[in-house]
Amino acid sequence: MANSGVNEDGNSDVTLKNDDVIELNLQQLNIIPHCNSKEDPQINEPSALPDGALGKEVDSERYDHLNCNESDESASRRNHFNCCGNGSSALTLDLKDDAFESIVTLDLLPYEIILHIASYLDSKFIVSTLSKVCSSFSDLFNDVNFWKSRIRRRWPKEYPALPAKDPETFDWKEACFKRELEFYLWSNVAKKLDYFVFEHGLYGAVDTVHLVENGNLLAVGSRDRYLNILDVTKLTKEDESSPVSCRIFCKDNAHDGWIWTINSFDRTLSTGSWDTRIKFWDLPTMSQIHEARANSAILCSHFESNLYIAGSYDKNVYQFDPRLAGVLSKNCYHRKPILCLVANDNYIMTGSEDSTVAFYDRRHTAAVVKKQKLQQYPMSMSYDNGQLWVGDKGGSVHLLDASSGDLKLVKTYNVGHAQKVTGIIHTPGVLITCSTDKTVKVLEPNLDPGLIVNLTEMTSEVAEISYRNGVLACASSGMCVGIYKRRENDQQ
Repeated sequence: MANSGVNEDGNSDVTLKNDDVIELNLQQLNIIPHCNSKEDPQINEPSALPDGALGKEVDSERYDHLNCNESDESASRRNHFNCCGNGSSALTLDLKDDAFESIVTLDLLPYEIILHIASYLDSKFIVSTLSKVCSSFSDLFNDVNFWKSRIRRRWPKEYPALPAKDPETFDWKEACFKRELEFYLWSNVAKKLDYFVFEHGLYGAVDTVHLVENGNLLAVGSRDRYLNILDVTKLTKEDESSPVSCRIFCKDNAHDGWIWTINSFDRTLSTGSWDTRIKFWDLPTMSQIHEARANSAILCSHFESNLYIAGSYDKNVYQFDPRLAGVLSKNCYHRKPILCLVANDNYIMTGSEDSTVAFYDRRHTAAVVKKQKLQQYPMSMSYDNGQLWVGDKGGSVHLLDASSGDLKLVKTYNVGHAQKVTGIIHTPGVLITCSTDKTVKVLEPNLDPGLIVNLTEMTSEVAEISYRNGVLACASSGMCVGIYKRRENDQQ
């Protein structure tokens, strides 16, 4: 009988023998075993199931013909399902009985066995293939309890780091998919990602990087006033010249001062500089389409549809409409320069050199909702799903609850950085930080973030990071950009 199943290379690797026994080596079904009988003494306990799943009754008429003239020995063999408890991840089905062989299909296995098999399969395969086998599998694998249980077995620390504001709308399936994908990539960097260094034509420290077009293009701003655009898809280890040839646009006088912040919305790129100007560029043509000006250096930004928000050296938060001339509003909430800024539909959050984080309602421009004082001043921010993650001058990372029109310090972490945390990115799948200590740390996005990998390829201070679709770009004071890119032949 032909082989079937999937090994780590995506090829068939489960042998169906022509003798009396079928043996499925479950360790070869997927790259990530989500439960292991050596480590988890509860592996044989029922997982979270939809209501009534464990009480599923067998249609007696469907099996009646198996009882006719059947020996005790044959009857014993017919229903033999053995999930090994000695550390082996093998499932053995005894098919010596011809009648039994005629009716065994995957959907007739007990739910406990199906869930055990599913724990060795990646979530993408479960969603795209296994859940479409039959309606009962669809119900089983679309149940929120299955995905909650799957995450908690794999990563038992509290997740998400803060309870979702609306638990009914939190997508556990999507969260599980993202967590598995990120862990798959970053737990084995040497095999799953390639590292490149772009330094051609850079004559100053790189202070800002920004990935666009789903990670296919990278915008680079530096102190030499250059704006470079790289085509990340051209980076390949097979072509040693690709870190040079990947540059598809270069503007040597993009600004009259250091380019300090880059952002984007849709097909428009924005650059903010110490020359006090914000410029807007059409991505397909890289032609400048608009320019705005503040009273001081632009240090951080947020860009959304028809609105650009900037934090400046003169302590003000500026708002611009890229279609219009002039400033829409200017407000001061800090006593020192604003170093980092994030926003959502209702609120703007800023971090300042005065060591405070301000959180205010953008629907009422003058209304500051809350300020949080930190021991060291904040240098970087990331906001996602009510969680505000802040990196500070001393190397610490702070988690603040910004989910309910308030700002509350939940916890402060030492993630291992010895100097300033200059960049931080939080997603449902991963937490990434960078520092002037020349390291980038990839962490689990739990309430207590565990280290997945410490990246040490950078040889100079890391000023900022940008991450999208398996591509991580790192701005360096050493006049270069480090780029981690998922390997093209990796199909996970």
